[in-house]
Amino acid sequence: MEKKFHEVTCLLVNVAVFDSASSGDLGIPENLSAPELLQELRSLEVEIVFYGPGARDFVSTNGFGGLVEENGHLITADRAYVLDSVGRKDSVLLGSELSDIDFFLSGIFSVSPSSAPLDLKAVSSYVSNFDGEAVFTELGNLIVNSKREDRE
Repeated sequence: MEKKFHEVTCLLVNVAVFDSASSGDLGIPENLSAPELLQELRSLEVEIVFYGPGARDFVSTNGFGGLVEENGHLITADRAYVLDSVGRKDSVLLGSELSDIDFFLSGIFSVSPSSAPLDLKAVSSYVSNFDGEAVFTELGNLIVNSKREDRE
């Protein structure tokens, strides 16, 4: 089966985008349940790594992390692993924080504003500035565009 992405092979998602301090929920748009989001992620047919310093807590506290692992996606707090693995892949990083400065200094990623459209044909080492709502908008665009490419 041909991959839906010819350029992107790894999608990195900072688990902080799921943290909503005001409501304590996942920050997922109301019209998309956690299982539906994971189904859409799986449809991208790329490696997905949920990362961040709170990765283990993410798994144990909100239930969504368990669903992530059950669906074969990786959750890690090991930044060295993330840096090493993405250095060998064309990656998209959604949701960055100040603590991700080592990613940018490594030269693996360049920074784009979170409002920038994702161009899947050209994307390599794309970074979204941290903004939970924008990340989900971009993730939705990523999914829609990948399906559009399949029809062309």
